[in-house]
Amino acid sequence: MKKTAFLFPKFLILATTAYAVVNLLHWPIGFTFFTQLSNLFLAAVVLLQLLFPKARFLPCLKFSAVLSIFITFLVYLTVLGPVVPGGLTAAYAQDHGASFCLHLLNPALSMFDFFRNDAAFPYGKRHAALALIPPFLYFLFILALGRLGLRWGPTGMLAPYPFLDYGSPAGWFGLVVGGSRFFPIQIGVFYAVLALLLLFYAAAHALLFLARRRRSAVSTLSS
Repeated sequence: MKKTAFLFPKFLILATTAYAVVNLLHWPIGFTFFTQLSNLFLAAVVLLQLLFPKARFLPCLKFSAVLSIFITFLVYLTVLGPVVPGGLTAAYAQDHGASFCLHLLNPALSMFDFFRNDAAFPYGKRHAALALIPPFLYFLFILALGRLGLRWGPTGMLAPYPFLDYGSPAGWFGLVVGGSRFFPIQIGVFYAVLALLLLFYAAAHALLFLARRRRSAVSTLSS
C-alpha cells in the first residue's frame, strides 16, 4: 500500500506532463513560460525520486518544485485564466486540455504527493529561502531572451507575461491606469517581481507550516 501511494501520483504526474508537452500548440516558445518550466521541473524531480529515492538533495528540490507549481496554479486561477476569452473553462481547455494538466491537475497531484510522501522530511526556513531561486533564475532567463531579440504575443512584448513586460508603458517603476481591457492597472516590472518573490516566500512558509502539521500528525499516529 505504501509503495503504491509513493509510485502512483508520480507516474500520473509524468503521464500528464508528457500528454501536455505533446499537445502544446505553441512550442518551442511555449517553453519560455513559467508554467511549462515549473511542470517540467516537477516531472524531473519526481523522475529522480523514482530512480534515486534516497538521494539527499531531492527533498529540497521537491519542496521548490511543489512551491513553483502551486504559484503557477494560483496566478493562472486568479490573474491569467480569467482574462482568456470564454473564462476559466476555455482557459483550462486550451491545447486539447494540456492547460488543464499544467495549471490544475499537476498542481493537485503534486500537493497530494508532497503531503503523502515528502512532508515527513524536516523542512526548515532555509528551504523557504532556497525556493526563491527558481523564480529569480526564471526572471534572469526571460531578461536574457528579451535582450537577444525574442518577442512574445501579437504586440511583441519583451516578456511572456504582461506584468514582466518592461517595454510596456509602466516600464520598470511606473504605474499605468487604463493600460488595457484585460489589465486595466499595470505596475512597473520591479514591483511585480518584488510582489511575486514575496508571494513565493509567503507560500513557502505556509507550505512549511502545513508540512510540520502533517509531520506531527504522522508522528502521533505512529506512536
